[in-house]
Amino acid sequence: MTCLSSQDRSILAALDSAQPATVAELAAVLESRPHPMTVERRCQALQQAGYLNRGPGGAYRLTRAGTSTRQTAAD
Repeated sequence: MTCLSSQDRSILAALDSAQPATVAELAAVLESRPHPMTVERRCQALQQAGYLNRGPGGAYRLTRAGTSTRQTAAD
């Protein structure tokens, strides 16, 4: 995954601010108010790309790659 969508960048930004976070928590804080299933799909794709890890209770957290990508996107 080299080109991140605006929704992907929003998820990374939300996790950068407050992690770990569940899909429901992410869906509630994202500005576009996506359906939780949409957030789940994007998080799974980000996890497969190496940007997120899923921990206990289903909460997502940024990996080093996710943190690095988030910081690069913010610059």
